[in-house]
Amino acid sequence: MQNKKRSSLNQAPFWRKLYNSPAFRFVLGFILYLVILGFSYSQLFSRSEKLRNGFTNLTAQVVGTCYSLTGSKASVAGSLITAPGVSISVIEECTGAYEMIIFAGAVLAFPARRLKKLWGILFGLPLLFIINIIRMWLLAFVQAHGSHQLFEFMHVYFWQATLILMILGVFILWIKLFVYRNVQTV
Repeated sequence: MQNKKRSSLNQAPFWRKLYNSPAFRFVLGFILYLVILGFSYSQLFSRSEKLRNGFTNLTAQVVGTCYSLTGSKASVAGSLITAPGVSISVIEECTGAYEMIIFAGAVLAFPARRLKKLWGILFGLPLLFIINIIRMWLLAFVQAHGSHQLFEFMHVYFWQATLILMILGVFILWIKLFVYRNVQTV
């Protein structure tokens, strides 16, 4: 009887075991950071049309410049990119901002030192912006040289799934390069 009573005292409740799990704390923190960052982003950009339009226009300008570097002259007016066979309007969802929020939430929730998290943000956000620029450039190229069906497939299906994998890839790259860089394995 004494042993039975002692073993039941040593067992923590399910919720405490769950909370003590690093994976659960990461998911909980990730959701919390997504809510905080998403809310902050929506408040900031909804109150400042100049800021929102500035980011979409910057994205369009960089994509238009990159497209022009490949031999076909593109012109950019605000968030509209035009070139022979190309007419793309960059909207807020095309800027990569949402992908950056997801990445930042994952970095902030990950159990690492603050300096390593800062390096993750400084490394990952520009990398995701560059990946998004490449995505937009390729979409412009497909629109100019491919079929409408290919463009729709690339835009709606391929890049949506690929962006999720790219966020995950940049996150894992950050962990490997900055978090566990000097960790020795046996």
